[in-house]
Amino acid sequence: MNLKNCHNFDDFRKLAKKKLPSPIYNYIDGGADDEVTLNRNTAAFNDCDLIPNVLTDVSNIDTSTTVLGQKIDFPLFLSATAMHRLYHHEGERATARAAEKMGTMFGISTMATVNIEEIGALTTGPKLFQLYIHKDRGLTDNLIERCKEAGFNSMCLTVDTVVAGNRERDHRTGFTTPPKLTLSSLLSFALHPEWTLNNVLRKKFTLANIIHMTDKGSKIDKSIMDYINEQFDPSMNWKDAEYCVKKW
Repeated sequence: MNLKNCHNFDDFRKLAKKKLPSPIYNYIDGGADDEVTLNRNTAAFNDCDLIPNVLTDVSNIDTSTTVLGQKIDFPLFLSATAMHRLYHHEGERATARAAEKMGTMFGISTMATVNIEEIGALTTGPKLFQLYIHKDRGLTDNLIERCKEAGFNSMCLTVDTVVAGNRERDHRTGFTTPPKLTLSSLLSFALHPEWTLNNVLRKKFTLANIIHMTDKGSKIDKSIMDYINEQFDPSMNWKDAEYCVKKW
């Protein structure tokens, strides 16, 4: 199975499962606790009906729309997710290029593995930054200023991750970042040599946006969930949201 054989979302999911070692796949595929919210979110898309406006001239159509003040060529954009280089060595670079090619918006995470400045220089398309509020407000301010200087158009503030979710799949697979070879995961890594060799032979990935501001960016040899619990601010409230809007 390859990209040419992927015709819908489920095909991409199956391809990812084939390409990625079990701990990596289950991190991107899983959710917290019993994954009730994850399953409901997935089911919600199936509950949406597309009702055709029949007997309408569709010989010329325009699929463009505007999202957060930015015009995109069709009504889908790539939301910010963390650590793209965990899944492929090109990481956010490849995602940014793909979004620009398709004329849509692309978002990077605070926890990205390619930094704000490189993404800003790489693409002229609309760009969104996903912000976590850290206990160190100087770090938060720095991220906002860097995004503005790098030409990012929009910011989104994550408000539901003041503490890490209880991701049961990760407990079972022993997932850590960067991935460690353990007895329990060794077979899965051995059965996915392309991913394993890329991870071993290429430059070690880091949390590129914060590596120079906290030693946790350069030494993330622990669960990403531990980082969240140590660095993200559990006291975040509406005043903090207002502050971020003013800074932007």
